[in-house]
Amino acid sequence: ASLALDSALSQRLRVQARQLGVSAASLIHLAFAQMLGRLSGREQVVFGTILMGRMQSGEGAERALGMFINTLP
Repeated sequence: ASLALDSALSQRLRVQARQLGVSAASLIHLAFAQMLGRLSGREQVVFGTILMGRMQSGEGAERALGMFINTLP
């Protein structure tokens, strides 16, 4: 599933994230965690996210085959 954000909301998210010194993705993760907590009735929730791992690779990594992801809780 996907959700397209209104461009004005997207811009406000980026500005707010910059002011807080975090990424826009971090704010989205926070909102998702709060929603999960409220829907589940729990104070603490855990979910995972996947980051691209190829950026930290050395020279020639663009020619390598394999899974280059980092899964974070």
